[in-house]
Amino acid sequence: MLDLRHLRALDAVVATGSVRGAATRLGYTPSAISQHLGALERRTGAVLFEPAGRGIRPTAAGRLLAGHAAALLERMAEAEAALAALTAGELGVLRLASFATAGAELVPPALARLRAELPGLEIGLRSAETDRALGLLRQGELDLAVIEAHAVPDPGDGLTYHRLLTDPFRLVLPRGHRLAARRTIALADAAAEPWIDLKCEVGCCRSATTAAFAEAGFEPRRVIEADEYWPAQGFVAAGLGLALMPALALGVQHTGVVVRRLPRAAQPVRHVLAATRPAVERTAPVRAMVAALLAEAAG
Repeated sequence: MLDLRHLRALDAVVATGSVRGAATRLGYTPSAISQHLGALERRTGAVLFEPAGRGIRPTAAGRLLAGHAAALLERMAEAEAALAALTAGELGVLRLASFATAGAELVPPALARLRAELPGLEIGLRSAETDRALGLLRQGELDLAVIEAHAVPDPGDGLTYHRLLTDPFRLVLPRGHRLAARRTIALADAAAEPWIDLKCEVGCCRSATTAAFAEAGFEPRRVIEADEYWPAQGFVAAGLGLALMPALALGVQHTGVVVRRLPRAAQPVRHVLAATRPAVERTAPVRAMVAALLAEAAG
């Protein structure tokens, strides 16, 4: 295989007409240029230059190889420039996944920040719950995943995590409910109430609310199923039951409900994290997206 350093020396000698001119052009010594040319002749088994007065001139083989060398060096420069642009986020694709409520409230404004900073970057976004998102991340199919977790994962699992925010659960009641006048409501005071069964509540969310109900001393009597948080608000507004929902899911609030806090000591929470791989965490797109998510979370 031909060495690009040798080809660069050949190209410079042909372009400048002398070993000394090539040395000046490349910042080498004339001796180093001569060594590169000698190594190239040994590698190819061809005579590439012949004496011409006090200098040298390329043979037919030298001219042929120099033409290819110029094309290869140009392609190499293009590759280096493209790689630099990709690393800087000036081109390429950021592959991102998010769970539903973060995808509705947190991710869109963060993506708007990212697009303003890196307008040439393509963005691929999909919806995925935590286990699926982390699997895709480990397989190299994602660069960044916004996930929910009951506890911050072990950093020894091969991924890198950035804590974005802690999302507390709120009690959602119909407007005019007997408990609605309170600013803070103990969960045990609603033990006799019917509850909405949130089918979208999976993984850490179900674990957090189940633990909160157990600590309050009762198991909720779930009377109606809701696939998503928004229709669940409609069921609450109609007086069909109460619901525990994460605050991030209440960015848009139904006019027929009120939202109340639980006592801090008994308040279930979930953590919202940005997860990535060490191989890509220092690239400009990932760094910019994490920074945008942190800025939105802080706001």
